[in-house]
Amino acid sequence: MQDHPITEQLQESAESKQQLAYQQLRDDILGNLYPEGTVLTERKLCERYRVSRSPVRNALQQLTHEGLLSLIPGKGATVVGFSIEDILEVYDLIEMMQLHAVRSLHGRMDEPMLSQLEDLLTRMQRCSQDGKVAEAARWDQQFHHFLIAATASRRLLSMYEQLHMQSVRFMASTAAEDDVLARRSCLEHARIFACLQNADFTGAQEGIREHYRNIKQYYIDKLLRRVSL
Repeated sequence: MQDHPITEQLQESAESKQQLAYQQLRDDILGNLYPEGTVLTERKLCERYRVSRSPVRNALQQLTHEGLLSLIPGKGATVVGFSIEDILEVYDLIEMMQLHAVRSLHGRMDEPMLSQLEDLLTRMQRCSQDGKVAEAARWDQQFHHFLIAATASRRLLSMYEQLHMQSVRFMASTAAEDDVLARRSCLEHARIFACLQNADFTGAQEGIREHYRNIKQYYIDKLLRRVSL
């Protein structure tokens, strides 16, 4: 027996509300609207996002699974903080995924892929030159996302996106809009792209290692300065 059209619409509406609640809450956490240690209660979230408890509860569960929240018995969902060890672990794992992606693309990187990658690099460079650091960072993220997506591995992409969200949280929490960092990142991405363009996959992997080595050191220095204040 097929579902009645009205039933299908209601189901679709419920799914849409659930997805919308998740996306809005996730974006607000990543944008640091809820700082580290903020306790998120279902009642207040329902009022803020104008949805029922079910979509909010599902969103909290999903974001806990993704590492952005921590469920504390008797207290509720709390926005997680992070340590230097957390940053090192997340970026170590992201680096391994990027290296795996480059190895997987050996012999498969064609002209359309290179053209798309070059477009992302160009956009990042233009934003950096114009002083639009936050936009440059988004194109930076798209560059790395493209390499993962190009492998056509759904499992790899799923794992990468979860870790990527945690890295975005690091950036928001430390207000990492540094034009010096953006310019250096452009140079590092240009090197990675040039190696891929010349089918130098060993060089591309070394470029990736250098890029993440610098990122990790940047956040370590930034957190240490924050602690010393």
